[in-house]
Amino acid sequence: MAHVEEIRGLQSPPNLRALTVARRDLRDVYTALITERDLFEMEETTKLYRLLGYLSADQNLWDITISMLDSVLGFYSIEHKTLWVVTQREEVGLEDLSRKQQETLVHEIIHAIQDYHFDLGSTISAITFDLDATLAFTSVVEGDAVVHSNHSSQIHHLAAPVASTFLFLGTNSSHISDLPSPIIRELYFPYTTGAEWAHVVIQSRGVDALNAFLTDPPSATSMILHPELMDTDWIPESNSLGSFPEHDIQASLGPEWQMGLLGSLGEFQLQNYLLATDTPYYLNTEEFPRVERAIRAAEGWVGDRYALFEKGNEEQVLIVRVRFEDEKEAAEFTKEHYAATARHAEILAEENCILGTWENGRVVGLLEPLGREVLFAIGTSPKVVRAALEVLVKG
Repeated sequence: MAHVEEIRGLQSPPNLRALTVARRDLRDVYTALITERDLFEMEETTKLYRLLGYLSADQNLWDITISMLDSVLGFYSIEHKTLWVVTQREEVGLEDLSRKQQETLVHEIIHAIQDYHFDLGSTISAITFDLDATLAFTSVVEGDAVVHSNHSSQIHHLAAPVASTFLFLGTNSSHISDLPSPIIRELYFPYTTGAEWAHVVIQSRGVDALNAFLTDPPSATSMILHPELMDTDWIPESNSLGSFPEHDIQASLGPEWQMGLLGSLGEFQLQNYLLATDTPYYLNTEEFPRVERAIRAAEGWVGDRYALFEKGNEEQVLIVRVRFEDEKEAAEFTKEHYAATARHAEILAEENCILGTWENGRVVGLLEPLGREVLFAIGTSPKVVRAALEVLVKG
């Protein structure tokens, strides 16, 4: 513990519990920690990810999380102030851990230290369901842990999408490569780009600046992707976009519809959305030129807002408004968005929009840019997409 305190430069929590768990018992121990709020969050995010094309209709985040448990090395629970290191057999003491397990222990202790000094749970609760803010904050948390962990370690980790625990996995497992590409890209982001960002922060501003980001995190993944923005007064324009005409959209969709999730996709998720599942998870721009095009198309992002409307579990429609730096950037994104949709969807041009219908029934509705703003909708049927877009076109 003293060694980790020296590495991180902060005292460890006096009430921290550090335990081992045999892999055969891992599922029971882990699932016992999951709250009703966690399950609700995963259910709602599953709907969002299905519309974005990250998941198919028969995939969900809970099953994906469970499927990754065979690769789990360790995890930390914010609510229980407890960390676990996974071992192959029962009743292994911390003093008997292998090198890989010791490195995992260091990583988890750093998370406990972060939580003790900076109250990770409060920040997570404040940004739940906002994809961009959550990923930006996770990048700070994980980037910090990676930078301050054993730099010679060959272990890399991934974070599973559950709010109340930080769940970590080894990337050398076949279970990881079997996941949908957009999910893998999102899981990797905090440990690669986030770690690079954390290193830049420490080198240019010192560890106190990194500590400050643990309580006042970057407002968007753009700041993680472009560390040079820290030296400017740049802030995303998401809040200035205002709200969607909720009552008008509900009236157009029908009386049983309600607005659910609200948030921001952000620059990284726009890349991820354009790449979808037909591109390998690694962002190899030489082998896959459209990866570079997707990255470039999203780079002009300066803010967005999304709203998910749903009719129970039967039907959903996601409405997205994205603002770009200028009209040229908006047009570039729209061009790449159409190309990404046309690769797999049946295209139908209508009076005010273009509809792209996928084989699974998912429908993307594209509008022409309005200056530097782009509006689009993704729904479970052409009918709901038309109903949502009708309100936006009139607006």
